[in-house]
Amino acid sequence: MLNKFLMLTSVFLILFVHFTLFASTERRIEKVVVNEPQMVQKISLQKVILKKPEIKKVEQKKEVKKIVKQKVLKKVAKKAEKKVLKKEIKKKETIEKVVEKTTTKTQPQVTKKIVKPKKVEKMVSVEELNVIKNKYLNKLRNLIEDKKIYPNSAKRLKQQGRVIVSFLITKEGTFKNISLKDSSKYKKLNKAALELLNNISKFEPIPDELGKNKWVIEIPINYKILRA
Repeated sequence: MLNKFLMLTSVFLILFVHFTLFASTERRIEKVVVNEPQMVQKISLQKVILKKPEIKKVEQKKEVKKIVKQKVLKKVAKKAEKKVLKKEIKKKETIEKVVEKTTTKTQPQVTKKIVKPKKVEKMVSVEELNVIKNKYLNKLRNLIEDKKIYPNSAKRLKQQGRVIVSFLITKEGTFKNISLKDSSKYKKLNKAALELLNNISKFEPIPDELGKNKWVIEIPINYKILRA
């Protein structure tokens, strides 16, 4: 029992010593922290002076002066040009006046305007137009019949038929846009009709009385074997 009591007392004493030592060290630390001088610098804003960019202002002033000088020089140049133009205009006016006076003295005669007579268009009746149209188309048909060639191979095979050819004739009489409006059963006859108009290629100009610059014409070409 005595041994247990002595053990407890010794443990209690050791704890008490540690506790006291720990408390003393904390107090010293607090004193050290409290006693440290606070190094804080205060800056007064009133004493701080912000320097303005003086160099930039000087450069801006120089640029403004240059621009002003350029504008002034332009105005002066324009005024000088206007003065020169006015002087030249006055000189021309004086010269023209002198010339007019001299011409009126030397040439007192009055010049008359020459009026050209207007062309009188002839009035053509409908009957006359039809006559002119029919004559032109008959000449064209006769030319096609004279130039027409019956293919020998088609004759041998006794191929017959009618081909209607369409084409445009210009004011000068040239053929354009040649095509088949209505073809026959036989390719040889169709080909012969197209070759016929391509070989002719030109005819008489369209008569002025008809008043046409272009004229689309359709002409039938008959291929028949005549028996003797």
